[in-house]
Amino acid sequence: MFCLVAILSSVFGQKTITIGIFTDNQYCNCAVTGVRNYPASLAKLDSVIRFFNNSKVDAIFHLGDMIDNNFSSYDSVIPCYRKSAIPVNFVLGNHDYAVRENQKEKILPLLGLSSGYYQKIVGNWEFIVLNGDDLSFFGPQDKIQKQEINSLLTELMSGLRKNFMPWNGGISQFQMNWFKAQLREAQQAGRNVIVICHFPVYPLSSYNLWNDRELISLLTRYSCIKAYFNGHYHPGNYGFYKGIHFVNFSGMVNTTESAYALVTLTSDSILIKGFGREPDRRLKIGQGE
Repeated sequence: MFCLVAILSSVFGQKTITIGIFTDNQYCNCAVTGVRNYPASLAKLDSVIRFFNNSKVDAIFHLGDMIDNNFSSYDSVIPCYRKSAIPVNFVLGNHDYAVRENQKEKILPLLGLSSGYYQKIVGNWEFIVLNGDDLSFFGPQDKIQKQEINSLLTELMSGLRKNFMPWNGGISQFQMNWFKAQLREAQQAGRNVIVICHFPVYPLSSYNLWNDRELISLLTRYSCIKAYFNGHYHPGNYGFYKGIHFVNFSGMVNTTESAYALVTLTSDSILIKGFGREPDRRLKIGQGE
Protein backbone atom coordinates (compact mmCIF):
# COMPACT_ATOMS: atom_id res chain seq x y z
CA MET A 1 0.00 0.00 0.00
CA PHE A 2 2.68 2.49 1.02
CA CYS A 3 4.90 1.58 -1.96
CA LEU A 4 1.96 2.08 -4.33
CA VAL A 5 1.24 5.51 -2.82
CA ALA A 6 4.88 6.51 -3.26
CA ILE A 7 4.91 5.35 -6.91
CA LEU A 8 1.69 7.16 -7.78
CA SER A 9 2.84 10.32 -6.02
CA SER A 10 6.11 10.22 -7.94
CA VAL A 11 4.26 9.83 -11.22
CA PHE A 12 2.07 12.85 -10.50
CA GLY A 13 4.99 14.93 -9.23
CA GLN A 14 4.05 14.85 -5.56
CA LYS A 15 6.73 14.05 -3.00
CA THR A 16 5.61 11.80 -0.17
CA ILE A 17 7.09 12.18 3.29
CA THR A 18 7.50 9.32 5.74
CA ILE A 19 8.13 9.94 9.42
CA GLY A 20 8.72 7.63 12.34
CA ILE A 21 6.55 8.24 15.41
CA PHE A 22 6.65 6.78 18.90
CA THR A 23 5.92 8.05 22.37
CA ASP A 24 6.16 7.48 26.12
CA ASN A 25 9.18 5.22 26.14
CA GLN A 26 9.26 6.22 29.82
CA TYR A 27 12.27 4.21 30.96
CA CYS A 28 13.43 3.90 34.55
CA ASN A 29 15.35 1.29 36.47
CA CYS A 30 12.32 0.29 38.50
CA ALA A 31 9.91 -2.59 38.90
CA VAL A 32 6.99 -3.34 36.61
CA THR A 33 3.95 -1.42 37.88
CA GLY A 34 0.57 -2.52 36.58
CA VAL A 35 0.72 -2.49 32.78
CA ARG A 36 3.84 -0.33 32.74
CA ASN A 37 6.89 -2.45 32.02
CA TYR A 38 9.62 0.10 32.68
CA PRO A 39 12.66 -2.25 32.38
CA ALA A 40 11.53 -3.45 28.92
CA SER A 41 11.63 0.09 27.53
CA LEU A 42 15.34 0.01 26.67
CA ALA A 43 15.00 -3.09 24.48
CA LYS A 44 11.90 -1.58 22.81
CA LEU A 45 13.78 1.65 22.17
CA ASP A 46 16.74 -0.17 20.62
CA SER A 47 14.38 -2.15 18.42
CA VAL A 48 12.41 0.84 17.13
CA ILE A 49 15.56 2.83 16.36
CA ARG A 50 16.92 -0.11 14.32
CA PHE A 51 13.58 -0.34 12.51
CA PHE A 52 13.54 3.36 11.61
CA ASN A 53 17.18 3.16 10.47
CA ASN A 54 16.17 0.43 8.02
CA SER A 55 13.02 2.26 6.88
CA LYS A 56 14.72 5.36 5.42
CA VAL A 57 12.38 7.78 7.13
CA ASP A 58 12.56 11.53 6.47
CA ALA A 59 12.19 12.46 10.15
CA ILE A 60 11.61 10.85 13.55
CA PHE A 61 9.60 12.28 16.43
CA HIS A 62 9.41 10.98 19.99
CA LEU A 63 6.29 12.57 21.47
CA GLY A 64 7.46 12.91 25.06
CA ASP A 65 8.31 11.07 28.28
CA MET A 66 11.67 9.55 27.39
CA ILE A 67 12.07 8.65 31.06
CA ASP A 68 9.74 8.03 33.96
CA ASN A 69 11.84 9.67 36.67
CA ASN A 70 15.40 10.22 37.91
CA PHE A 71 18.00 12.15 35.91
CA SER A 72 20.23 9.06 35.81
CA SER A 73 17.64 7.40 33.54
CA TYR A 74 18.91 9.63 30.74
CA ASP A 75 22.29 7.88 31.00
CA SER A 76 20.57 4.73 29.72
CA VAL A 77 18.24 6.14 27.05
CA ILE A 78 20.39 8.82 25.39
CA PRO A 79 22.92 6.26 24.00
CA CYS A 80 19.99 4.39 22.42
CA TYR A 81 18.76 7.54 20.67
CA ARG A 82 22.27 8.29 19.42
CA LYS A 83 22.15 5.08 17.38
CA SER A 84 19.57 6.70 15.12
CA ALA A 85 20.76 7.35 11.56
CA ILE A 86 19.06 10.77 11.67
CA PRO A 87 18.53 12.99 14.72
CA VAL A 88 15.36 12.27 16.71
CA ASN A 89 13.12 15.29 17.22
CA PHE A 90 12.20 15.37 20.90
CA VAL A 91 8.89 16.59 22.29
CA LEU A 92 8.88 17.42 25.99
CA GLY A 93 6.62 15.38 28.27
CA ASN A 94 5.78 15.79 31.94
CA HIS A 95 7.98 12.86 33.03
CA ASP A 96 10.98 14.27 31.18
CA TYR A 97 11.14 16.86 33.97
CA ALA A 98 10.59 14.37 36.82
CA VAL A 99 14.06 15.10 38.18
CA ARG A 100 15.49 17.24 40.97
CA GLU A 101 14.83 20.96 40.74
CA ASN A 102 18.49 21.84 40.17
CA GLN A 103 18.67 19.36 37.27
CA LYS A 104 15.74 20.71 35.22
CA GLU A 105 17.79 23.35 33.43
CA LYS A 106 19.99 20.56 32.05
CA ILE A 107 17.18 18.86 30.09
CA LEU A 108 17.10 21.06 26.97
CA PRO A 109 20.90 21.01 26.38
CA LEU A 110 20.91 17.25 27.00
CA LEU A 111 18.34 16.77 24.23
CA GLY A 112 20.10 19.18 21.88
CA LEU A 113 17.28 21.72 22.09
CA SER A 114 17.58 25.48 22.47
CA SER A 115 13.84 25.72 23.14
CA GLY A 116 11.05 23.31 24.07
CA TYR A 117 9.02 24.51 21.08
CA TYR A 118 10.23 24.71 17.50
CA GLN A 119 9.34 23.91 13.90
CA LYS A 120 10.76 21.54 11.31
CA ILE A 121 10.03 21.71 7.58
CA VAL A 122 10.25 18.56 5.44
CA GLY A 123 9.17 19.02 1.83
CA ASN A 124 5.85 20.83 1.81
CA TRP A 125 5.04 19.74 5.37
CA GLU A 126 5.76 21.77 8.45
CA PHE A 127 5.85 20.13 11.86
CA ILE A 128 5.26 22.60 14.69
CA VAL A 129 6.30 21.19 18.06
CA LEU A 130 4.71 22.72 21.16
CA ASN A 131 5.97 22.55 24.74
CA GLY A 132 3.10 21.55 27.02
CA ASP A 133 5.42 21.79 30.05
CA ASP A 134 5.63 25.55 29.50
CA LEU A 135 3.01 25.99 32.23
CA SER A 136 3.24 23.01 34.55
CA PHE A 137 4.23 21.57 37.91
CA PHE A 138 7.17 19.83 36.19
CA GLY A 139 9.07 22.23 33.93
CA PRO A 140 11.07 25.20 35.25
CA GLN A 141 8.83 28.26 35.78
CA ASP A 142 9.59 31.96 36.02
CA LYS A 143 7.42 34.53 37.79
CA ILE A 144 5.25 35.28 34.75
CA GLN A 145 4.66 31.59 34.06
CA LYS A 146 3.63 31.00 37.67
CA GLN A 147 1.13 33.84 37.43
CA GLU A 148 -0.31 32.34 34.25
CA ILE A 149 -0.60 28.94 35.93
CA ASN A 150 -2.51 30.40 38.88
CA SER A 151 -4.93 32.19 36.55
CA LEU A 152 -5.42 29.14 34.35
CA LEU A 153 -5.96 26.71 37.21
CA THR A 154 -8.45 29.07 38.86
CA GLU A 155 -10.43 29.06 35.61
CA LEU A 156 -10.27 25.25 35.36
CA MET A 157 -11.38 24.77 38.97
CA SER A 158 -14.27 27.22 38.69
CA GLY A 159 -15.46 25.49 35.55
CA LEU A 160 -15.09 22.02 37.09
CA ARG A 161 -13.00 21.01 34.09
CA LYS A 162 -11.84 17.39 34.26
CA ASN A 163 -8.38 18.15 32.81
CA PHE A 164 -7.52 19.97 36.05
CA MET A 165 -4.88 17.36 36.86
CA PRO A 166 -1.30 17.83 38.09
CA TRP A 167 0.13 15.54 35.40
CA ASN A 168 -1.03 17.88 32.61
CA GLY A 169 0.38 21.23 31.52
CA GLY A 170 -0.32 24.29 29.41
CA ILE A 171 0.93 26.67 26.72
CA SER A 172 2.06 30.11 27.89
CA GLN A 173 0.90 33.29 26.18
CA PHE A 174 4.45 33.93 24.95
CA GLN A 175 4.57 30.52 23.28
CA MET A 176 1.03 30.96 21.94
CA ASN A 177 2.09 34.19 20.21
CA TRP A 178 5.06 32.39 18.67
CA PHE A 179 2.72 29.61 17.52
CA LYS A 180 0.34 32.07 15.86
CA ALA A 181 3.24 33.63 13.96
CA GLN A 182 4.36 30.19 12.72
CA LEU A 183 0.84 29.38 11.54
CA ARG A 184 0.47 32.67 9.67
CA GLU A 185 3.78 32.06 7.92
CA ALA A 186 2.92 28.44 7.02
CA GLN A 187 -0.50 29.46 5.72
CA GLN A 188 0.98 32.17 3.52
CA ALA A 189 3.66 29.78 2.22
CA GLY A 190 1.05 27.13 1.31
CA ARG A 191 2.59 24.45 3.53
CA ASN A 192 0.63 21.65 5.19
CA VAL A 193 1.01 21.67 8.98
CA ILE A 194 1.03 18.94 11.62
CA VAL A 195 1.06 20.24 15.19
CA ILE A 196 2.84 18.02 17.70
CA CYS A 197 2.64 18.15 21.49
CA HIS A 198 2.93 15.62 24.30
CA PHE A 199 -0.53 16.43 25.64
CA PRO A 200 -3.85 15.81 23.83
CA VAL A 201 -6.41 18.54 23.25
CA TYR A 202 -9.22 16.57 21.59
CA PRO A 203 -11.41 14.64 22.32
CA LEU A 204 -11.88 16.30 25.72
CA SER A 205 -10.52 14.18 28.57
CA SER A 206 -8.82 14.36 31.96
CA TYR A 207 -5.44 14.01 30.19
CA ASN A 208 -5.81 17.12 28.06
CA LEU A 209 -3.65 20.21 28.00
CA TRP A 210 -4.92 22.74 30.56
CA ASN A 211 -5.76 25.33 27.89
CA ASP A 212 -7.05 22.76 25.38
CA ARG A 213 -10.11 24.81 24.42
CA GLU A 214 -8.05 27.88 23.59
CA LEU A 215 -5.71 25.79 21.46
CA ILE A 216 -8.56 24.04 19.61
CA SER A 217 -10.10 27.42 18.86
CA LEU A 218 -6.81 28.56 17.36
CA LEU A 219 -6.15 25.35 15.40
CA THR A 220 -9.52 25.41 13.67
CA ARG A 221 -8.91 28.91 12.31
CA TYR A 222 -6.09 27.71 10.03
CA SER A 223 -6.85 25.54 7.00
CA CYS A 224 -3.17 24.64 6.69
CA ILE A 225 -3.39 22.43 9.80
CA LYS A 226 -4.15 18.86 8.78
CA ALA A 227 -3.45 16.95 12.02
CA TYR A 228 -2.45 17.16 15.67
CA PHE A 229 -0.23 14.34 17.01
CA ASN A 230 0.34 13.61 20.73
CA GLY A 231 1.13 10.98 23.33
CA HIS A 232 0.58 11.17 27.14
CA TYR A 233 -2.58 9.02 27.25
CA HIS A 234 -0.99 5.59 26.87
CA PRO A 235 -3.98 3.60 25.50
CA GLY A 236 -4.09 5.95 22.49
CA ASN A 237 -7.08 7.77 21.01
CA TYR A 238 -8.44 9.43 17.88
CA GLY A 239 -10.81 12.28 17.08
CA PHE A 240 -11.79 14.43 14.12
CA TYR A 241 -12.98 17.99 14.49
CA LYS A 242 -13.52 20.74 11.90
CA GLY A 243 -11.19 19.23 9.32
CA ILE A 244 -8.36 18.25 11.71
CA HIS A 245 -7.30 14.71 12.63
CA PHE A 246 -6.33 14.38 16.30
CA VAL A 247 -4.16 11.28 16.75
CA ASN A 248 -3.08 10.14 20.21
CA PHE A 249 -0.34 7.55 19.66
CA SER A 250 -0.08 4.61 22.08
CA GLY A 251 2.52 4.65 24.86
CA MET A 252 5.48 2.33 24.35
CA VAL A 253 5.97 1.61 28.07
CA ASN A 254 2.71 -0.32 28.47
CA THR A 255 3.00 -4.16 28.56
CA THR A 256 5.81 -6.16 26.97
CA GLU A 257 4.46 -5.28 23.52
CA SER A 258 5.87 -2.21 21.81
CA ALA A 259 4.06 0.62 20.00
CA TYR A 260 5.32 2.80 17.14
CA ALA A 261 4.32 3.87 13.65
CA LEU A 262 5.40 4.87 10.19
CA VAL A 263 3.36 7.84 9.00
CA THR A 264 3.30 8.52 5.26
CA LEU A 265 2.07 11.95 4.17
CA THR A 266 0.73 12.54 0.67
CA SER A 267 -1.12 15.44 -0.90
CA ASP A 268 -4.48 14.03 0.22
CA SER A 269 -3.85 11.44 2.94
CA ILE A 270 -2.16 10.64 6.25
CA LEU A 271 -1.40 6.91 6.22
CA ILE A 272 -0.42 5.41 9.56
CA LYS A 273 1.13 1.94 9.60
CA GLY A 274 1.11 0.87 13.21
CA PHE A 275 3.28 -1.75 14.89
CA GLY A 276 2.69 -3.54 18.16
CA ARG A 277 -0.27 -1.92 19.93
CA GLU A 278 -0.44 1.01 17.50
CA PRO A 279 -3.35 0.57 15.02
CA ASP A 280 -3.27 1.29 11.29
CA ARG A 281 -5.21 4.37 10.16
CA ARG A 282 -6.09 5.68 6.68
CA LEU A 283 -6.92 9.34 7.16
CA LYS A 284 -8.12 11.43 4.24
CA ILE A 285 -7.09 15.05 4.66
CA GLY A 286 -10.13 17.09 5.60
CA GLN A 287 -12.33 14.00 6.15
CA GLY A 288 -13.03 11.91 9.28
CA GLU A 289 -11.71 8.37 9.71
